[in-house]
Amino acid sequence: MRLSWLGLLVAMWAGSVRAEEEVLVFAAASTTDALQALAPAFQRETGHRVRFAFGASSDLSRQVVAGAPADAFVSADEVKLDALERAGLVQPGSRVDLVSNRLVVIVPAASKLELEDAAGLKGLRRVVLAEPAAVPAGVYAKEWLTRAGVWKDVAPNVVPVVDVRAVLAAV
Repeated sequence: MRLSWLGLLVAMWAGSVRAEEEVLVFAAASTTDALQALAPAFQRETGHRVRFAFGASSDLSRQVVAGAPADAFVSADEVKLDALERAGLVQPGSRVDLVSNRLVVIVPAASKLELEDAAGLKGLRRVVLAEPAAVPAGVYAKEWLTRAGVWKDVAPNVVPVVDVRAVLAAV
């Protein structure tokens, strides 16, 4: 997977900036580790320095709409990216759908908790989610819990945080 990501990133930026210029990449927090691992190879291959702005896709898309100077946007939210494209803020023909997310439930390593299904979350004092009203992972989690019929029971114990990295830090 590493080489395919690198090839894609090189293709995305090739010719768009001069070699000595810096490339500013807005990227979903969930892509932090992968993109930071690829940055040195990208710089060697293209000569471009890479700077990242990681965060919730919803926050980053708002910044793009407000005029933030991103050279590329790796979003975890197709809906937000669709809106940017409709607004003419995505270079025609440059969009590439790279990967998909998978919703997971994590607990502290020392925890004895074993969850069989979504109903197992009903009795917990705290359930940390990326903001369910705005952050893709939080939106997906709320949808999953709603489909499972437990959102109303879990919602009062939800601790919303800014992005998936913050969820991991909280756990």
